[in-house]
Amino acid sequence: MKIKLLIIVFFTIFVNSLYSNVAITNGLTHIYSGSSGDVISGEVILVNGSTEEQYITFELNDAIFSCTTNRIFTKEYTHPQSSINWFESNITDKVLAPKERYVYRFTIKIPKDKTLRGSYWSALMVHLENPIREDSINGNIGLDSKITYAVGLLTHVNTFDELNINFKDITISENENSNKKQLEVKLINKSLFIEGVRLSLEIYDKNGTKIYEAVTDRNMTFPGFCRDYKIDISELISGEYDCVLIADSREEFVGTNISLTIK
Repeated sequence: MKIKLLIIVFFTIFVNSLYSNVAITNGLTHIYSGSSGDVISGEVILVNGSTEEQYITFELNDAIFSCTTNRIFTKEYTHPQSSINWFESNITDKVLAPKERYVYRFTIKIPKDKTLRGSYWSALMVHLENPIREDSINGNIGLDSKITYAVGLLTHVNTFDELNINFKDITISENENSNKKQLEVKLINKSLFIEGVRLSLEIYDKNGTKIYEAVTDRNMTFPGFCRDYKIDISELISGEYDCVLIADSREEFVGTNISLTIK
């Protein structure tokens, strides 16, 4: 069984961690690979950097994605790729002593069903229950504010299939106040697995000379859902251009040719 841990900030913090007395030191997204029937051990490492006790609670949520709305975390409903029932831990809360380093351990038990194939996921919600003192100068955090970390638990089960991603929509946006222009690309993942996708854009003038090249960050795109990318093209002057747009994941590539008109 192969276990891989990547530190990718995808499941983000609800409140800026600058104000948190407790930090998660081994990443907010944990990615594992296994086969039907495997039992995977995982851990979340927390450090209380304060000089006071901190009360922490843990709960599991589903992470719901969409091509049209923002991601949400919920216990109210689920989705077909949920791994929420695979998760096991005996700890639901913990008091961290001042300066304590604590390792929260859990297991993910992949069902023995040999037909399982694809990426499955859930989110471990880590709640810092103690109220935060208000910053008397800036007033950024109120007395009743709390912090929640969402730690993504992503599990690839059995053999990967071929890359199956596609460009769903490509548009140009322009901010009239700043004159900033962006190529906005909506990518859809039609495979069974989460893909870490990066886009590269090459732009050529009417003489076939490459005049611009840009590469995005690599972001996770979930099965059946979309991912939005924005590429700054502000430096292009008015004119007609030919472009090559390429998406890559797992060293496989999908590309398209587009014509670009800048006014």
